[in-house]
Amino acid sequence: MTTRSPLRPDVLDAVLDHIDIPRSYYEKAIARHKSLGAWLCRPESKHAALNPHVSAQGSFRFGTVIRPLDESAEYDLDNVTKLQLEKTALTQKTIKELYGYEVKAYARANGIIEPVEEMHRCWRLHYADEINFHLDTLPSLPEDPARIAWLQAQGVPADLAKRAIAITDRRHPQYEQITADLQSSNPSGFARWFESRVRPVAEQRIRKLVEARVYARVDDVPPYDWKTPLQRSIQLLKRHRDIMFRDNLKQAPISMIITNLAAHAYDGQTDIAEALLHIVDTMPSYVLPTRPRVPNPTDPAEDYADKWTKDPTLEDSFWLWHNQLTADITQLATAYAHRRLHPTVKTIFDVQLTNDELRTLEPPPEARITVVAAPAITLFAAPKPWSNA
Repeated sequence: MTTRSPLRPDVLDAVLDHIDIPRSYYEKAIARHKSLGAWLCRPESKHAALNPHVSAQGSFRFGTVIRPLDESAEYDLDNVTKLQLEKTALTQKTIKELYGYEVKAYARANGIIEPVEEMHRCWRLHYADEINFHLDTLPSLPEDPARIAWLQAQGVPADLAKRAIAITDRRHPQYEQITADLQSSNPSGFARWFESRVRPVAEQRIRKLVEARVYARVDDVPPYDWKTPLQRSIQLLKRHRDIMFRDNLKQAPISMIITNLAAHAYDGQTDIAEALLHIVDTMPSYVLPTRPRVPNPTDPAEDYADKWTKDPTLEDSFWLWHNQLTADITQLATAYAHRRLHPTVKTIFDVQLTNDELRTLEPPPEARITVVAAPAITLFAAPKPWSNA
């Protein structure tokens, strides 16, 4: 590991206190997923006979959500609805349109005023109440045995491979034709893999939450309440990314790349500072030299960095971000030693530490440490955004 000035865990915890979201936001998100699931399963639903199962995905499931820089911005929710239907029963277009019919009916029944938006793979609901959410809900079908067997042959454990799904995508060349050649994905498998990376470290906190009667059973404690060093490191990485690309969001490394690489790099550290330093140092080694560059560990054919091939500037932006991240983490430790936490934290994370926090965090003058500052990295202007087709 690269030698750096000491990085204080309490400084990172203070930043996290500012960028984390309340537990109530996660609870609200769960209520959204359950509400849609109940609607799809009601007797009048066109999908009731298909035994629809809705599962949360994305950062709300991982417990890595952060506050948006713009308070008026929407939080992203993602879920997947698995319908018990053979891939060759209907066209992708028919499946997606039937699902869209129910989603639009759900929106009307729940007083959602903004029109439901059709995306390439999913449908987007825009909620507008005390918390601004938009929910991307994706219809899917179970993968066939041959695909699951292929995943297992690639080394994916059976309990994760069986979670693979076939998804609709209106860009598919056979979107309007009956075909078994649907695009495959495994978001639920990835979520279970991610949870397996952090569960051992989370056990102590899980037990304490049960002992404090916050939850009745160990299995009731959701991942968002585990608050492991991996989850909190990802929150810091995403915040740094948001600040660096705030004026050019389309160049920013996507959250699934950051989450994937950080989860691979994490090595069970129980200290947030040690975890963050190790992740930052190690995550580049998990970017593969050939496609898939950043594969889903539960579906090796799925590349989270697939857009890098079409737009090489996206890969350039990733490495630019990682270089700057490395320099900024070093600068953060140096700032602590020189009592410059306030301006440094403001620059790196756009967090305004309070006077009480600074009095607690900064060392007294007589305790200052002499350190050598890391060399600065010069950032060039990012390329202009391109079409998000």
